[in-house]
Amino acid sequence: MKVEFTNNALARMLDRGILESEIQATLDAPDYLGPSFEKRWLARKQVDKRTLEIIFWRHRTHIQVITAYWQEPPA
Repeated sequence: MKVEFTNNALARMLDRGILESEIQATLDAPDYLGPSFEKRWLARKQVDKRTLEIIFWRHRTHIQVITAYWQEPPA
């Protein structure tokens, strides 16, 4: 499915050192996938020694990433 990024998501990814490939890998095969708030979804995946969380909307034709963040601070 096509993935789109909000301007906020792109800015947060840059600030937090999150790659688009890490987002795609998390959306393709999450360790956890479940509802979030206000019809949003949460995907979580262990990437190396850190946990990446993505908040997104599911649309019929695409996924829209709202934000992404690491649960743990950088080592």
